[in-house]
Amino acid sequence: MNIKGKVIGLCMSIIFALSSAVTAVAADDFDKKISDPKYQSRLEEMAKKRGIKVEELKSRLKAEHEARLQKIAERKGITVEELKSQIEARKAKREAKLQEMAKEKKISVDELKSQIKAERKAKFEEKLKEIAKKKGITVEELKEQLRDKSILFEFEE
Repeated sequence: MNIKGKVIGLCMSIIFALSSAVTAVAADDFDKKISDPKYQSRLEEMAKKRGIKVEELKSRLKAEHEARLQKIAERKGITVEELKSQIEARKAKREAKLQEMAKEKKISVDELKSQIKAERKAKFEEKLKEIAKKKGITVEELKEQLRDKSILFEFEE
């Protein structure tokens, strides 16, 4: 496997491990995310680089997302709808756990989520530094490579 494949694989593993959720997001969450105004400039930039319109990019991203859901569902031997139900159940369980943890720490769930996100981002940034150093490029150059593959979408705001 070439270094690009290793970097992408490692980054995807980091994202999956840090997310403490399943490897996919329910379709309605995905639609909300790509429709969120805070991602509009990022989508515009991605579309421009690919020489397509934003709506075409959204359509392609949605198709890729649905294909990933289908692949995961097939691997598990279930339907996409069953997979989405499992995802929603896990999200509900995770939310209950977050509420419990927040209560123990005597903070709000939103504060806890902010803390967790900050910790994840710090760990992710540290891994990016390691990978960039191994590749002999800057972290910004690595991020740009990963942005082109939509890998950093979740971590940027």
